[in-house]
Amino acid sequence: MVINLYQMVNHMQIHRRFIVQLLLQLLMLFVFAFVLNITIFILISYFSEQTETVEDLTKASDLFIENRVEVKAGTAEIEQGLKIRVEEQDGWLAVLTEEGKVIGSHNTPPSLKGKRMETLLYSEDNNISTYWVWGEFAEKQYYVVFGKHKWQKNIMQAIKENISWKNQKLELLGAVKTKLDKIDGWALLVDYTGKTLDSYGKDAPTSYLTEDLIAIEADQKWSHAESYFHEPSRLTLIVGKEPTSSSSLAGNMEGKISNSVIVVAVFVILFLLLATYWYAHKFSSPLLMFIRWLQNLGHGIYEQPVHPRTGQPMLFNKYGDIKRKYRLYKDLFFTLTQLTDILRERDVERRRISRSREEWVSGISHDLKTPLASIQGYANMMESDAYSWNEAEIREFASVISKKSTYMKDLIEDLNLTYQLKNRELPISKERTDMNECIRRTILQFMNNKLYADKELRFQPSHNEIIGFIDRKWFQRIMDNVIANAIKYNPAGTMITISTELIEQHVMVIKIVDNGVGMDNETVNRLFTRYYRGTNTTETDSGTGLGMAISKQLIALHNGSIRVQSKPGEGTVIRILLPLG
Repeated sequence: MVINLYQMVNHMQIHRRFIVQLLLQLLMLFVFAFVLNITIFILISYFSEQTETVEDLTKASDLFIENRVEVKAGTAEIEQGLKIRVEEQDGWLAVLTEEGKVIGSHNTPPSLKGKRMETLLYSEDNNISTYWVWGEFAEKQYYVVFGKHKWQKNIMQAIKENISWKNQKLELLGAVKTKLDKIDGWALLVDYTGKTLDSYGKDAPTSYLTEDLIAIEADQKWSHAESYFHEPSRLTLIVGKEPTSSSSLAGNMEGKISNSVIVVAVFVILFLLLATYWYAHKFSSPLLMFIRWLQNLGHGIYEQPVHPRTGQPMLFNKYGDIKRKYRLYKDLFFTLTQLTDILRERDVERRRISRSREEWVSGISHDLKTPLASIQGYANMMESDAYSWNEAEIREFASVISKKSTYMKDLIEDLNLTYQLKNRELPISKERTDMNECIRRTILQFMNNKLYADKELRFQPSHNEIIGFIDRKWFQRIMDNVIANAIKYNPAGTMITISTELIEQHVMVIKIVDNGVGMDNETVNRLFTRYYRGTNTTETDSGTGLGMAISKQLIALHNGSIRVQSKPGEGTVIRILLPLG
């Protein structure tokens, strides 16, 4: 239950960590997309303004003008690109002080000089289209004024005074022709059908449609032309010029916009590629490392993966901390670490058990061969015709055969019992028992055995009556094995004391203490191993090596426990704890 709760909490933590990680990454992508959109919007706005100013300078912002006009020492310098825009839009530009002083200009009309700003702004004769305040929040302000020339009206008036409406001829004077040539202008005389009757100018249109005339009058299409209709003759005079080509600047602006779009597109593609690589590396690198780790475990390499060049663990940096890219999977890392440690320990244990099993099998084989050899030898002697055995000798032979047979029988029974215990197939029947009396009878059997007369056995029962529920047969086997082990593995003169004690009326403590040779740590740790036998026995037939392992398993069947404390030369203390319920 505790493990399941821990796993559930651990899974919740991993789930929450992944949510936080992905949320942060999505927020980063959102911020990047937001910044990218703002940048694109600013670029498009900037280049849109640039493009609009190519077509119509009146749409320029204050910042656009301020960046292209600079005032130094009372003189304004106008950027060449701004001058070109002014010329293309058939206009003029002037920089004035509040008093009306012109400190910088381009293509300005003579009537502009000496006039105050309020006079200029409200005078229709100056043809001002717009103006900008330069240095609005500074101590001294300047005005940048943009206007358009109305050359059409002047030339139109000069042509009307000399035209021959009756002859349907322009009859232009030399001064008028000079003005038209100077501005690359032209003049047309057309009838009501749009047919050109007379014209002047190399770029003059060859025909004029009615919709063109309407567009001129509405000032929608032909912004560089002006018309005059002569009612008596029903003829129309059209004066105009081809607008200065703005294709160079417009093309430049379009080129910049195109380049900007290309740069943004390339940047977005590179970002997507880098983000894809980063995501792939971030998520695949740890997974590949963990796969490699699992492959190592599958091949019996119970270690963390190491770097092929440095030989250092791949999970840690030089300071011993988990690398940033693995921190998201730290729970998996700790789980794999525990799995690796467990598999390593089990591999060591498996090797130890395998080695112990081999030793035990070798010992069992030897123990079986020895009594079998004795039995076979005495049997051969008894059936031999070369000798005649008396009754006493035959009885001696039979006694040896019986003893060796009993030993082999005990060995086989111990093998059968240990595997029954291992597979939990041993039946157990508990009954109410006086524990002090049961142990006393067991000790008396050893005291009455002449073979153990060289050892001193003492019993110190508890002053209180101890009643427990045990399987008497198997409890007898526990006590026989433990006491016999203390007798067999100690020299003559060893004192063995068996005592009982009651703890809070619920737990019984059985203590077996001897002052014999004792055991080292390795022997103590392996004392309850099924395939291990001590080597300091004083008897030739030293047992099967299963007695203590069987005792521990039988004690576990009674829900008890056994512990051993011993040091070489200081004797041994064995404590058995049994619940009485």
